[in-house]
Amino acid sequence: MTPKTDPEFKSLIPPLSDEEYAQLEENILAKKQCHDAIILWEGTIIDGYNRFAICVAHGIKFATREISFASKQDAKVWIIENQLGRRNLHDAARIELALVKTELLREKAKENLKRGGKPSSKTTKLSTKDAVDIQKVTADEAGVGVGTVSRYTQIKEHGDPELLAKVKSGELKIGTAHRMMTETITKLKQATKMYAYIEERYPFADDEINTKIQSGLEKLYEQLQKLKGGVLNV
Repeated sequence: MTPKTDPEFKSLIPPLSDEEYAQLEENILAKKQCHDAIILWEGTIIDGYNRFAICVAHGIKFATREISFASKQDAKVWIIENQLGRRNLHDAARIELALVKTELLREKAKENLKRGGKPSSKTTKLSTKDAVDIQKVTADEAGVGVGTVSRYTQIKEHGDPELLAKVKSGELKIGTAHRMMTETITKLKQATKMYAYIEERYPFADDEINTKIQSGLEKLYEQLQKLKGGVLNV
């Protein structure tokens, strides 16, 4: 039986860099076999998507190993823990995985409480909406400081999509991106205040100046509108 793939499972696995993928492919082709088994849950891959793709592409045989879980939620938690334990990931990737795991455990804790069960000590705090507790658990899971999680969360919520993409890819460190975002937000706030100040006193007496200033204001407003709306409201 050919292993099945699941987009939800696959999305939890940080992609390999081009160099990492090429090295893995080279190793498999050199040995003409896949050394590690493809791990499955109910016939669906939960570990080994890259190995599977390489083996299929080159007609190389591979072994599979089935693992049992009580639910898809538990399978997702296993995938995340497996990635955090095996991969040398940069901070942003580790935090992203830890955030997903924290939310999964939080939902599980809430479900247990609804059923009258008792959440484990690890998930007790997660049954609430206490952001501090959630960030602390996330930081512990990712192996980073709470401040790093907080800065990454701010970038996700208020940063430019291009900036976030660079952080997620590892091109930019979280601290560097956060400083860049903070500087941008400060400039935007200043520009917005300036716009409001001038607009409140408009129109001016001289029609020629009036037209030039209005044209400048419109260009400034258009530039502000092109930027992420949420940034202007932080």
